[in-house]
Formats: sequence, C-alpha cells, structure tokens
Amino acid sequence: MTLKNPLTAFTAASLLALNLATTASAEPAPVLVSYAVAVQDNPLGANAACGTGEPDRASLAPDTLVRALYEIVTGPAGAKKDWARMANLFAPGGIVTTTTHRGGAFLADPQTPAQFAALNDRLLGHRHFYEREVAQQIQSFGHIAHAWSTYETRDRVDGPVRVRGVNAFQLLNDGKRWCILSLTWDAETGAHLIPPAFDAAPGRADK
Repeated sequence: MTLKNPLTAFTAASLLALNLATTASAEPAPVLVSYAVAVQDNPLGANAACGTGEPDRASLAPDTLVRALYEIVTGPAGAKKDWARMANLFAPGGIVTTTTHRGGAFLADPQTPAQFAALNDRLLGHRHFYEREVAQQIQSFGHIAHAWSTYETRDRVDGPVRVRGVNAFQLLNDGKRWCILSLTWDAETGAHLIPPAFDAAPGRADK
C-alpha cells in the first residue's frame, strides 16, 4: 500500500524507527534453564560429599558409624590401628578438634584425620588404651545428624575408668552413606560433670 500523504508517511517511518530502537535497547528475554544440570557444570554435587571410596559397613547408619570410631582407636600397646578405615569414615575436608584440660586452661586444636592419627600414635601408641561408648543420643533431620556419645577410657579392658567425657559428632548422608563432617569432645571435670541426660544408667552395658 502506498501512503499518499507525506506527513503520514513520515509519521509512520518515525514510529517504525522508534519501535526498532526500543526493541534493541530492551532487556533480553529471559532464557529458561533446565535444572537437570550436568554434574560437571554444578559446583554443588560435582563430588560425592562422603567421598568416592568403598562405603564402610558401619556407614549405613549414624549409630554404627559412631561406634566404628571406638573400634579403631581402642587397643593394646603397639597395636596397629586401622587409620585408613577411619579416613574413609570422614567426609573429604572433615576435621577432628582435639581438646585437653591443662593447668586450668582448656586447649583445642582442629586437625585433619591424618594429623589426628599421627598424634594418637605418638601419644597412645606405646600404651594400652581402651575407650568404650556408654551412652548415645542421635538427633537427625533429613540428611544431617548430630550424635552425642558418652565415653569412658581405661588402661586395661577390666581396669578402673581413667577418663569420662562426651564426644560430639556432626554427620552427613550424601544419599549413599553416612560420614563424619566433624568430631570433637570434652572430658568430665569437677567443674563440669556429665549431665544426667548424657550419662548412662549405673551398670548399663554397651548397646
């Protein structure tokens, strides 16, 4: 169609130019992105949170995972402890915060599981060390859990209790197994006794 009125033609051309300019400067239309993101493009999920090693039999549940640690650290003088198994129970980047009471001060030192293993061998490798769990409480939600594990240590299997305290575990389930994100503890002292909620009933045996 031919526009006979020059003003009308000019107006139409101006409106067309304005429309094109507005379209060019507008924000680009949003692109719909699929949530089925490839693992290599997703920083959250590129690696299994609990590691890629063969799952330990104890990693099927929080309670057995916690008790496995007691099996590993306990033994007679000179015993070779299975530190490789312990490392497999921890998530990559997991930490062990060792603690002690010394001269009225409380000392804490975050370490890797490998550093903890070396420290354990240096301090306890030459003597008998028996640690057992006497009470356990686990609070969980979805893929996370916290375990309170009350312990006793002895120099002999049937010897008197040397130290009592509470281990605290932060645990994670990556969809395949449970693993330890962090472990720390505190020993009972005269200034802070283990509360009844964390303590075992007199004479109670291991679960």
